[in-house]
Amino acid sequence: MNNSPNIKQVETVLKYIKNELYSGRLQPGERLPAERRLADMLGVGRAHVRAAFQKLEFYGIVQTFPQSGTVVAQEKMQVLERMITDALQIRQYDFASLVYVRVLLEIEAIKLCARNRTAEDLENIERALKECEAKFYTEERVSKDFAYHQALARGAHNPVIASMLLVITPDVLRYYQRYRVCTVPQEEVYFEHRELLRCVREKDEEGAVAMQRRHLKSLSEFAAAFNDENHFLE
Repeated sequence: MNNSPNIKQVETVLKYIKNELYSGRLQPGERLPAERRLADMLGVGRAHVRAAFQKLEFYGIVQTFPQSGTVVAQEKMQVLERMITDALQIRQYDFASLVYVRVLLEIEAIKLCARNRTAEDLENIERALKECEAKFYTEERVSKDFAYHQALARGAHNPVIASMLLVITPDVLRYYQRYRVCTVPQEEVYFEHRELLRCVREKDEEGAVAMQRRHLKSLSEFAAAFNDENHFLE
């Protein structure tokens, strides 16, 4: 079970909003407090408030509007209570299952990216790749690798896939980095990343899928070898 300080702070925000709904102080259609105000009230960071809002939006509990802020969805109160309870309970994942889902999503994302990418998408992907390579031997390696794959996912133009990857991939990368210092040679990672970009640029869907499978093979093998019924993200 994930009991890190960051997760606890996000849960603090979720529980506060749940209590506000239960008490009737917050009603469907009403706006949530601003991020800064809520962070000050609860003694958490604004990033944790933002993460909680994103989780609530992902599950359809709230909606964010550019001019109105974050608003509670127009659902019956019983439905909202059940949904937010479910969101709070989803915090224990076995690693192999997360990796399996990530691979499925990444493969579909790269195929759609090769099909749907725009010139602007290519610029964003190329920029993310350059940053990833520049930070290969720094503490930013994991975050830059994630940013590159997220740029590819956004190029698919399927916001559901991109959002789901945004939710699960950071946990996968954090766990992988913690229990196995990445041993894939720099040259191999560079080659695979550049080949993904080449396939996307040339709209080669089959080539992109094949390269993505190859790129994620070591991660899948690691998950299969080290997972057991008690092997949950911490």
